[in-house]
Amino acid sequence: MDKTSNRATYLDLAKLFFEKSKKEKIIADLFDFFEFNCLERCNVNPDDLDNKIKAFENSDYSDLVILAEIIELIKSGKDVSKKQEAALVQNIKNYISEHLTDNITVEEIASNLYISYYYMCHFFKSKTGISVNAFRNQKRIEKACRQLINTDKKIADIATECGFENISYFTEVFNKTVGVTPLAFREKAKTVYVHDFYEYEDMLLAAEMPAVSFVDPEIKNFSGKNVSVISVYEPDEKLGFLHEAAIIEYHGVLYASWYNCPKQELQGYTPICGKRSYDGGKTWSELEILVDDKTERILYCPPIYGIDDDKLYMFVNQMVAPDHIHSLDLYVLNTDNEKFELCWSKPIPFKLNTNVVTLPNGKLMLPGRVGELDGFPNTPAVLISDSGKIRGDWRLVKLAENGKLIGGKHLVHPEISVICAEKFLYMFCRNDQSRVPLVYISTDFGESWSTAHSHDIPYVSSKIYCGDLKDGRHYMVCNTDKFNRSKMVVYFTDDATKSFKKELVLFDRTTELWGACHYPAAYEFDDKLYIIATVGYENHTRGADLFTVDLNDI
Repeated sequence: MDKTSNRATYLDLAKLFFEKSKKEKIIADLFDFFEFNCLERCNVNPDDLDNKIKAFENSDYSDLVILAEIIELIKSGKDVSKKQEAALVQNIKNYISEHLTDNITVEEIASNLYISYYYMCHFFKSKTGISVNAFRNQKRIEKACRQLINTDKKIADIATECGFENISYFTEVFNKTVGVTPLAFREKAKTVYVHDFYEYEDMLLAAEMPAVSFVDPEIKNFSGKNVSVISVYEPDEKLGFLHEAAIIEYHGVLYASWYNCPKQELQGYTPICGKRSYDGGKTWSELEILVDDKTERILYCPPIYGIDDDKLYMFVNQMVAPDHIHSLDLYVLNTDNEKFELCWSKPIPFKLNTNVVTLPNGKLMLPGRVGELDGFPNTPAVLISDSGKIRGDWRLVKLAENGKLIGGKHLVHPEISVICAEKFLYMFCRNDQSRVPLVYISTDFGESWSTAHSHDIPYVSSKIYCGDLKDGRHYMVCNTDKFNRSKMVVYFTDDATKSFKKELVLFDRTTELWGACHYPAAYEFDDKLYIIATVGYENHTRGADLFTVDLNDI
């Protein structure tokens, strides 16, 4: 096709867009229709594109020839990968954050990034849901919120430091965005814990919630203490993915189990596998398949343990799709043949989180989350055995009705774990919807629960595992880094109170690409805390490591 016929084609397209699109939406519709991007800058001159769009707008959207030229430029753009798109979004965000107080226009931001202004505005809003200017105001308000909470600076000084021209405009934007004035927010947020990894939405959520403190101001780091680390399972060609391990001691033997997959999480053959150690975790037996469905119609996850009447029990979940819970199954260890045998399977859509917990009143508790049968569970809940027997009846108590927080925000993956301190139950909760660490409190051994509180333990979106030690102390294992789950820490109290006074870094691999360590589970035996966790290997494979902490050293 020659240039003349090309031009005619572009004119036809221009006519089509005039007929099908509203005038003010034509440019945005062009970007969407051609899936245009200007990351391949050798093909698109952003100044040329912007000048033509300006000329088109100045013609009251009536110049067909200019629109055809715009289409020709847009079609010269090449498709790019999602990774490049994500990089561009991050580059725009980084530039705004680095020049937050600079008095520059959005046009100047685009020019400094060598991007078409019109394309940048369209692209950024399509990927983030907000405009470039709205994002910049959010970042400015985020900085202001942090200063209002953490400093005694005058509001006028905060306005200037956050890039606002005057206090009146700052107050107007703040009130419109946050819902209260800066002064009212400062009063409201006096007890809020603001973690370094909080973003704008996190601070707003935390300011709406009651707060409770668990971290002693003079917490001591015990990372110099010796912690032994043993590989329990390394991925192989058959089962390269491991997740959600559990551990317990029974008759002097350590039992560890998890679910495996061939390559990807909860895809294909998904059995419950396990190993045993007869020497305190130093060596482990060969891999055993404990529960499976070779047809691959049923997926299994995650195992948890409990001991009752000197018998070892194992609960597992059946799923019809990833995290879509079909049943709760109970197995018991037959000590004659060393096999786990099915006791019952019930259509309870309850996703398991931790080993069985024995409450001070003698009842048993299973922390977890619940949803609709064969659906996704996003409501934190507990099962309680009033008889104190694992084989007894279990009844459900929800922590948060319909899986929601203050303001109607939804919980996502609310995995929970509990400690009992001074007759209070503190149920710590993960939430992938925000970075605010959550805790629910019960004063009646789990019969009812408070609203969610924010708190000062800096864990992020990964499973928490905590519990009570035999000497009355408490522990918590969690990830405390913002990215990649490459740092795992265990906290300890000194007594039966809720104040964590010691921390021990178990895993810190922030400089390596495949350094994830997460999804811990723990069990105390013989004055040691055994912590099993999922560890990442190259090529997205996963195994399990065992961390052994001598409690006499802590």
